[in-house]
Amino acid sequence: MLQFISATAFGLLAVIMSELVPPLEDLDINRKRQDFVDITDKFFELTNEIQYSHIVKSKEFPLLHGTHALEILNPRLDTFLLEEVIYDISDSANELTLEETTAIIGNLLKSLTSWMGQNVSIPNSILSCEYISQILEIYTKDISLERVLTKFKSGSLNEIIIKFSILLISTVRFILALAMKSQIYEEEDLNTSTMNLNWLYELSPNEIIKHSLVSPKTWKSIQENVEENDNIKTKHISLLKNAFTILQSINSLESIYQWDINLFHLKSSHDLTSKLGNKLTQLENVVEKLNEFESIDIDGIHVPRNCFNANSQIKFDNQAPPKVLPVVSSSWSDCTLNLIQLFNDCSDVLKTVQASNSLEFMEWLKYLENKRNNNDANEINGLHIFSRVLFFSFINSNNQQQEQDFVFRDKNLRFKDLFYSYMKELLLDGSKIDLEFQKRIKNVDAMQQIEYYLETVSLLFKESLFLPTLNPSRQRQFKCKELRYWNMRQVETGQLEDYFRQIHFYTPSERYYPLTSVIIFFKLKCILEVILKSIELNLFKDIREYVSVYYQVIVLVYHLNHHLDNMLGIANKSKKSKLSLYLLYLKNEYNMIYQLSILKAKGYELMTYLGFYYLPKNLIHQLSNREDLLYNLQWRQFNNITDPEMLSYQDFKSRLQVNEKVYQNDFANYIESLNGEAKLLVGEFNKSFKFLNILLDKLDWFHELKSIKRLEFENLHGEIHKTKTDIENLIRFAKSSESIVGHTIKISKLGRHCYFPGFEIIEKTNN
Repeated sequence: MLQFISATAFGLLAVIMSELVPPLEDLDINRKRQDFVDITDKFFELTNEIQYSHIVKSKEFPLLHGTHALEILNPRLDTFLLEEVIYDISDSANELTLEETTAIIGNLLKSLTSWMGQNVSIPNSILSCEYISQILEIYTKDISLERVLTKFKSGSLNEIIIKFSILLISTVRFILALAMKSQIYEEEDLNTSTMNLNWLYELSPNEIIKHSLVSPKTWKSIQENVEENDNIKTKHISLLKNAFTILQSINSLESIYQWDINLFHLKSSHDLTSKLGNKLTQLENVVEKLNEFESIDIDGIHVPRNCFNANSQIKFDNQAPPKVLPVVSSSWSDCTLNLIQLFNDCSDVLKTVQASNSLEFMEWLKYLENKRNNNDANEINGLHIFSRVLFFSFINSNNQQQEQDFVFRDKNLRFKDLFYSYMKELLLDGSKIDLEFQKRIKNVDAMQQIEYYLETVSLLFKESLFLPTLNPSRQRQFKCKELRYWNMRQVETGQLEDYFRQIHFYTPSERYYPLTSVIIFFKLKCILEVILKSIELNLFKDIREYVSVYYQVIVLVYHLNHHLDNMLGIANKSKKSKLSLYLLYLKNEYNMIYQLSILKAKGYELMTYLGFYYLPKNLIHQLSNREDLLYNLQWRQFNNITDPEMLSYQDFKSRLQVNEKVYQNDFANYIESLNGEAKLLVGEFNKSFKFLNILLDKLDWFHELKSIKRLEFENLHGEIHKTKTDIENLIRFAKSSESIVGHTIKISKLGRHCYFPGFEIIEKTNN
């Protein structure tokens, strides 16, 4: 089979090889590099002339030899054939200027942010700086930073770069250490390019601290060489000092793992309150300094030639093919923006400990999960990658012994306890299960079942707490897994509570099952979150898909609100006002989504009536008689959900056709009805909006959480009015005599709510 290979394979390589180099068997691997010939370009030049799918036969040249030939002769595939670049740091010709020093340190910051923010590997970013490379090479031979420092030429500016490089190595090591504890290491979010980095961990932390500090005397000597009125050089010195502050602040976050955290008791812990306040202030100060960086044109300063190169890809154990260095080509403004996001997100992660109860805690985690740092509709990111690994290690920091499984470092709070606390504050407070926990003599049979149940279900709950550590696409994947789990658990939980009735643990008059009600709520909420995240991730392209999406959301939120009414009935029976308050809050929050979804659906309905069935240049172009296939593909992941039933294709079509005849036969009546419905929907939305702000004042949540929730409500409030305007513009087009042939639909995400993108009819361009 290897004798017959396609045009893009190695059959033709035999002819090329015989012309350019000796037979493979005769090659001396000890020969000098200049004796080898790179035939890559010649190979692809000739193979491009072969017709697609044409077969090339070569009995004399096996595929294995062809593979070896490319590996040996193509320096773009073999790291060890790269030429080393000469950059002698100890050479007197490399006496650095202040501008060059600033450029090197600025690009070192770029390298850090490109590694964390643009999925650039360590060899192609941080290790590409010759200062970093030589420090690590010398250290691995001498195992002493003292000797490392003596290898480099003395001088204030050289000292600044060497010490900053040592500090950067420490920062990288800290980030990798966190990543290895989390679920992110070696994933696409944090790229090490399959490099063996064990040697990086041999550096002593005490050595790093000692040899990365710059004395006031050194800064003074640099300042003395700058004239008082030279604002540009003064800004450069300021940037150098701030660069040290940035890395020191990142490294200082390691101290949070020694905090004595007793979750939900921050106000009673003066020591923790003080530590948290100091750390937040420190991070806020760094962000202020980063905002000052915009006035410095780092991109306009030339980096010393060959200072950034591919030498580290040759010297260290890099198992990946060599790649170009993108560091110096990246934007300084992107670098500072990335760092600002890093510190802002880290601040939000630390604020998690301000929660005073589990509901507050879960609401803040929901905010962290849905926080987005950019307005680019095509690149939807979650938290900054560093804050993700920080969060995972922070909440899970004490788990050297897996069987203990404590939340943070709180030895009185396991993940199972947190899960029960959440269920209790959501609905179980005052329930038969909760009262039984408080008794000295308990129903042994029932409590064994409950303990086993909580132990099992809390395993998934623990995973769900780490959703902020995932990017939005992976969050959605987990939500799909979670949905299947709750769907399965719903039946099992109902059977468990049926058993409680059989053994008279529950009274015969028990109308609602509180445990099952909570699981159903989890499931309904999960379905909604999967759909809304799918909208945000641009998984829907066709107009008909958007119609069905908002139809499903309408049906789902209707079920959610009905179920919340049942839960309110249980809460009122237990006479727990706090339960009722939060459930009312949820009901009105979902009601705003309900009203907005109806209004969105009205807009997409009108587009289909006008004849806009699909967007141009998109993936799905189905014939009209195959719309059922399109629909079933869209909702295939929900096929096993039976409670509630998702809308079938027939239900979808019948709903869509309700007003279609009115549109076709009595357009004026249709428009009048649509305007009236839009007005009513906005009115109902405003009622929930006002009531939510009242409820938010009554909820005893910390200040930042309340501010975030108010901002979320404001965004929804703004979107419903924008949607009403979009529909009014559609109506104007429908009234005009313009043909749809010269127009198309534009779905706009920029400046709109991520779950409710805008829409408009625009003229087609000639391009």
